[in-house]
Amino acid sequence: MIEEPLISIIVPIYKVEQYLKRCVDSLRNQTYTNLEILLIDDGSPDRCGKICDEYAKADRRIKVVHKQNGGLSDARNVGLDVMKGEYVSCVDSDDFVSRYYIENLWMAIQKGNCLLSECSFVEYCDDDRILSPKKIETCEIEILDKKELYSRLLYQKGIDFSSWGKLYHRDLFQEVRYPVGQWYEDVPTTFKIFEKIDKIAVIPNVDYYYYQSRDSITHVHFDERKMDAIRNVGALRDFISVHYPSLKRAAECRYFSTVCTILFQIDDKKYEQQKIQLWNEIKKYRRSVLLDKNGRKKARLAAMLSYAGHDIMKFLYRITQRI
Repeated sequence: MIEEPLISIIVPIYKVEQYLKRCVDSLRNQTYTNLEILLIDDGSPDRCGKICDEYAKADRRIKVVHKQNGGLSDARNVGLDVMKGEYVSCVDSDDFVSRYYIENLWMAIQKGNCLLSECSFVEYCDDDRILSPKKIETCEIEILDKKELYSRLLYQKGIDFSSWGKLYHRDLFQEVRYPVGQWYEDVPTTFKIFEKIDKIAVIPNVDYYYYQSRDSITHVHFDERKMDAIRNVGALRDFISVHYPSLKRAAECRYFSTVCTILFQIDDKKYEQQKIQLWNEIKKYRRSVLLDKNGRKKARLAAMLSYAGHDIMKFLYRITQRI
């Protein structure tokens, strides 16, 4: 029997007093117990720091780092610098996980002889039903090679850019850190890690609950920093087109979807230049997406609707996002 290694869980914390206990309790209740739970208090101005200290007194596996506010990437990087585990997972402090989260990810690592595993997730709003967790069977685990990994990532089929929902061998973070000061920091970091592996173990279980308030879903507004997503996914598109040419259309499809998501958040006229820039990107890539028989249905529908003009496409696109 393989000895259970120490697994670190990094939790960046900032102004989540309302949700923090739900998150930490879900980590303390893991069926896999050889854990180091790193609570990184990123200068939170509420009671988060005190709550973290109370947890550290109650559970010897919990370690707290108090630091000046530096943002999500900086907090994750601090966790990576101080962690002791052979493997590491990231969990955001307003999210929570099933009791089998780590055990299932570790089982997948073992079956695939991999350095990285990933589980499924679901968006969770207050009072949504929590799915009944279960321990996976080894037959449910998929082992994907690099090409299939990128194909599913780009077509958004069960592989995601998110840092959370994954279990990494610590060596994958050698010379890799999250870019401080950027939004959508997961994109370049996850991409660098994917380039280091030959395969990934994927499990179908929904073991991660990504919290979204109902207000945040219905009132999404544009912020200029969201252009980081366009730059980061655009850089990925260019890399894939050169190094994995058979996936060129898949990369363009993912980029097109990202542009749509950001473009149709723009309502303020002061961002007219960004609106024009993104609309030009829509027109540039819509034919490729429309002709991609493997593309996501929503992306191909959006590409088709774009020929009717910006306003009609925006109206109908927003309706489809609620479906």
